[in-house]
Amino acid sequence: APTPTRRSVLSALLAAPAALALAPPSAVLAESKANVRLASLGFAPLPSVGGYIQLAEFLGRASAANIDGEKTRGFKLSSPLLVAFNYPQTWVTALPTISSNGESGTVSAGNYIKGDSAAFVVFDAPRSAKTAADLPKEVLAQSVVASATSDVYQDVKVRDVAKRAGGAAGDYVTYDYTYTLLTRAGFEVDRKGVGAATLVNGQVGALITATTALRWKSEESKLRELTKSFVVYPVKKSDVVQLGQLDE
Repeated sequence: APTPTRRSVLSALLAAPAALALAPPSAVLAESKANVRLASLGFAPLPSVGGYIQLAEFLGRASAANIDGEKTRGFKLSSPLLVAFNYPQTWVTALPTISSNGESGTVSAGNYIKGDSAAFVVFDAPRSAKTAADLPKEVLAQSVVASATSDVYQDVKVRDVAKRAGGAAGDYVTYDYTYTLLTRAGFEVDRKGVGAATLVNGQVGALITATTALRWKSEESKLRELTKSFVVYPVKKSDVVQLGQLDE
């Protein structure tokens, strides 16, 4: 079969008026761009879900940012990654940035005023882990801590670890977790979340979603959709360059 082109995939996406007509113009553009990227590299498109926008962004377009001699703001990757997931239409995204110092940040989204968030993290996996199911709770807890900013995470507890069912294909596990956030202002906030993790290039790649314990009941379904749709793929630098040129 011929390799899909950006034009052909975009035409197919825009031929679904029932799914896209109700979305604002910015959502249509974001949705189209995400699935164009995925299809151009031979990956399955993200599902269309009412009230959600599709996101597919590269991580590792440049070397990790080096701050004061230490790579503290970037991820050490053996190759670029394409991170994709559906996020709620009312959320905003925060994506990696590149400066003369390197790449910093990650692929993330959130309703930050309310305390709802989703962020991708990656770190070295235990050598004993051959599949996502081999990752112990201690490593999954590390994925939660890895998503922390300058605040302190206390009493991280992981539970309900299971092979992901009903989501995108691939070797993924999902897990629920709780922790207490100690803010820089000295407040303690109880938070709950859902994570999804896989192995990619010998590393743990995880999408960590969270909200406050008080908002859990209303936001749980959103966090589960995020982790259900989440996928990450290793890609070639040449693919990043080529698709970067197409996006211009």
